[in-house]
Amino acid sequence: MHLNTQGNNAAQKHKWMAAGKSFGCLLVLWLTTISCSSAVATPPTQGQTQSIKAAEPLLQAKITDLAGEKIEYAALRVANPRATLVFENGLMLDLQTWEAVAQGLNHCCNLLFYNRPGVGHSESEQEVLSPALSAARLQQLLQQQKLTPPYVLIGHSLGGQYAQVFTKRYPEQVDALLLVDALPLGLVKPATDFPWYTRTGLWLFAPQATRQEIANINDMGRYLLQEPQPFNKPMIRLVTQTATPQPKSAGLVKNLLNGVIYAEDFGVWALDPAAAEQRMNDIYPQAEVRTLVANHRVQEQMPGVVVDAIFRLLEQRRQAMAANAAQPSAQLQKPAVQ
Repeated sequence: MHLNTQGNNAAQKHKWMAAGKSFGCLLVLWLTTISCSSAVATPPTQGQTQSIKAAEPLLQAKITDLAGEKIEYAALRVANPRATLVFENGLMLDLQTWEAVAQGLNHCCNLLFYNRPGVGHSESEQEVLSPALSAARLQQLLQQQKLTPPYVLIGHSLGGQYAQVFTKRYPEQVDALLLVDALPLGLVKPATDFPWYTRTGLWLFAPQATRQEIANINDMGRYLLQEPQPFNKPMIRLVTQTATPQPKSAGLVKNLLNGVIYAEDFGVWALDPAAAEQRMNDIYPQAEVRTLVANHRVQEQMPGVVVDAIFRLLEQRRQAMAANAAQPSAQLQKPAVQ
């Protein structure tokens, strides 16, 4: 029997190259809680989402200088805005991922999208990124663009933590909060405690700005968990799940060769993901939680669901403002006590 060793070696080399590429890309993406497996989520029904298409894109990005940083952003303004909506992207994701959502908002509000340094054309010389600095950067951008508070913040994945940091630092400026499959607080270990192969993979394949953001995840979680302030304003959490139960991990190498990656293979969880999700319920007991059968990038797969959640928050915000406005008049109408 003749064995085609050259062909076998080439096939094996191809598999390892594909595995390495998967490791490099998915390692970083997984840290934003993408479920990387062979399972395919059940497509949403017609009632769960809406088709949002447009002939021309709305989000036309520009570059601005912000205290020595180059920040790429897109701002949309309307004549009589119901609110100012501020969007925070997930790790490594560009502001264009919100295009379908922007199309579905029907010119109801002022909108601000931006890329954090390391994404798109945004650049920074900052070597240390703290929660306070990230919130201050967004505050500067809003002021520069003359978009006045109060704001409705929408954060996807890791951007959900940035949105919460801004809300904690400037609570009087935020009227509502939407977390789109946000990374739970305290879920990720300090980067120095990652296994050696995870740290090596990040060093080999991830850009410096991405490594910096990943290293900052634990600090943001600790900042938000330290003396958490109750958020008693309208809030919705969109949480995704897969359509079918996931099989157990077969180990990092076998999974990579099979084109599958599981969270437990990277050893960066600080606690069980289910416990981290329950912690979010405990921190925000007033939040409306909607569970979706969808992939992680909800704003692209199911933009209508995100748009619906935004409009619900706007209505809740309107009702809250009306109730607050009615309170003084109610006090004036009370008869004097003799």
